[in-house]
Amino acid sequence: MTIFTEVNNMGAALNFHMERENIISANIANVDTPGYASKEILRSDFQGGSEFAMELRRTSEQHYKTDGLAPGEDYKVFEVRDHVPGNDRNYVSLDREMAKLNANTLRYETVSKVVSKQLGILKYAAGDGR
Repeated sequence: MTIFTEVNNMGAALNFHMERENIISANIANVDTPGYASKEILRSDFQGGSEFAMELRRTSEQHYKTDGLAPGEDYKVFEVRDHVPGNDRNYVSLDREMAKLNANTLRYETVSKVVSKQLGILKYAAGDGR
């Protein structure tokens, strides 16, 4: 895998986390809206698992496939009704949304730092080591 491919994949990850932040922010903004169901976003090929699951790197072709999201892949936005709503039938848990927002922000910042380092390497190489 070339460094350009890796930067493209990281760019797709940044786009995903930016869109997820928008959706979580909308959930928080609608915490008092009667009948509102919180929304979540996942990759269209997501197979399940924990929201906090980490992507694994394959070291052998025999391992379970966990390849990252390719640039341009679609995301799926869906409603979440996994807990008992309040009297107004609102399914938004402020505590849960804030936890998701904090986790998403941490992931976005981590990917941003990796992309920044990779672009720094490209700049260094393009400048012939200067």
